[in-house]
Amino acid sequence: MLNPNPQKIIRMKGARKSHHFFSLIFIMMPFLYTNAFSQSGATEIIETEQKERRPAYIAIAAGLNISSFRDFATSPLTYSGKPLYTSLAHIDWDDKRESHIMLSYGFGRYKTNFNQHASESNVNTVSFNYLELFQLKKLSGSRVNFKLGAQLNSTVNLRGNEDLFNNSDGVEVISTLFGSAKATLDLSRTEEKHKKFLFINYKAQKRKRRLSYTLNVGMVNSSFRNGFAYTSPSAPLNDDDFFAGYEFQIFKGFRLNSALDYTIYLNNKNAFQFSYIWDAYRTGGHHDNFEMSGHVLKFSLLFNLK
Repeated sequence: MLNPNPQKIIRMKGARKSHHFFSLIFIMMPFLYTNAFSQSGATEIIETEQKERRPAYIAIAAGLNISSFRDFATSPLTYSGKPLYTSLAHIDWDDKRESHIMLSYGFGRYKTNFNQHASESNVNTVSFNYLELFQLKKLSGSRVNFKLGAQLNSTVNLRGNEDLFNNSDGVEVISTLFGSAKATLDLSRTEEKHKKFLFINYKAQKRKRRLSYTLNVGMVNSSFRNGFAYTSPSAPLNDDDFFAGYEFQIFKGFRLNSALDYTIYLNNKNAFQFSYIWDAYRTGGHHDNFEMSGHVLKFSLLFNLK
């Protein structure tokens, strides 16, 4: 049997560490860029004034999540469902900077039917998002605005399936640090227009409208969940430890999501928004991966705070 080359192993480990290091540097570039130019007192005053003028909103949303999941730790079957989706967010945005803090909650039933045997899983999902975006001035213009930044997301799934008996309850925590990019197109109507629909004449008022697309690519993926099969020796040993056998993994897995938003602003400075969100992720591992994907259709009411 051949012995592994120690120098080769060291180089491989060094390459992995370098990859992780440069990924973190890429994500933190917008924050480093901002801090580098905020040292002088004059710049801090300008930033404070911009923050005070920056529009702020409370967003309340509801929608439907058409999604599916598969947990290889207990079953290779795919469960599909249409759980309800709700969210509450605080948003600050203008052309130069954008900040989102959002808490969302989804709940519903997922079903599978294989070989004339039906099974059902009740799933509750809680997710926290924090997003920071900064304008790319060289690429932005009067109608199109580009921003670059990062997003932190942490998702908790609580699943119950009585058909799995001792493995009926499952919990996973999926945390991801994303590199984020956003493009916004200004579709505002700047002048009043007289239009006619069939025999009805009407006046189209001035209206501020925006269409935006955000892409989030997972740079640092981590998960906290069970190993192969949920059953642990804690129950037979009278040691009630639900998380016995759970494993924390970092720099493993995959996640990618995107959002398409169409926002219409009202004369009272409030707004409403139609959104389509796509999200897909997979945890790291060999035989116990968990994977989930979803298509969220949601409607949001944005209430202006300034």
